[in-house]
Amino acid sequence: MKKRILFFMVFLMISFSIFASVEDTLKKARQDVEELLSKSDSGAFVQLLEMSEGIVIFPTFYKLGYILGGQFGEGIVLRKDSATGEWYGPSFVNIYGLSWGAQVGIQSAALILVVMNEKGMDGFMGDNFTLGGSVGISAGPLGRQLSADIDYKFQASIYSYSIARGFYAGMAIEGAYIKADMISNEAYYQEPLTPEQILKEKKVSGEAKKIVELIENAISKK
Repeated sequence: MKKRILFFMVFLMISFSIFASVEDTLKKARQDVEELLSKSDSGAFVQLLEMSEGIVIFPTFYKLGYILGGQFGEGIVLRKDSATGEWYGPSFVNIYGLSWGAQVGIQSAALILVVMNEKGMDGFMGDNFTLGGSVGISAGPLGRQLSADIDYKFQASIYSYSIARGFYAGMAIEGAYIKADMISNEAYYQEPLTPEQILKEKKVSGEAKKIVELIENAISKK
């Protein structure tokens, strides 16, 4: 009996630790979006958000290496229904990858991906996929507004932005591997759900809703 009680207490502690972790991820994600929106040249970013199908935020994204490097991050996906304007999520995801070439040092950064179309969002609906290839990804444009002669809606499926907290050279995420974090999803929703169920059925609330409010407020002021 004592062993059962001890096991149950350990299970509760682990569950609380995971839930605290996902809540912390959401809070940091909100802070990163707020920081990027506060930049004087974030106008192009806001315009992309207005046209987007969703946003992916990795508050913790690490890269390190010398010639051969590795990368890892934990984040969330929020999906916008372009027909209704409703937002869904968060679905929790991890990013992994290896990189080659001119690179040196260690970097901790926030990584934000703006998903421009259904093709880009479809990858986040499944268990895993690789950035690049059929799902094109490019560095997000900076500036007070988008160039009028470029159709950003179809040039790439995903645009990436980073807020650096260290030193790195040769940063790139094309070829990075995205995998659904099923443990965090279950901890947050208290039931096993697929990323597709979350991103199509679970409307934003709490910290996720605050992120959406930041985005919508920035769009209304552009």
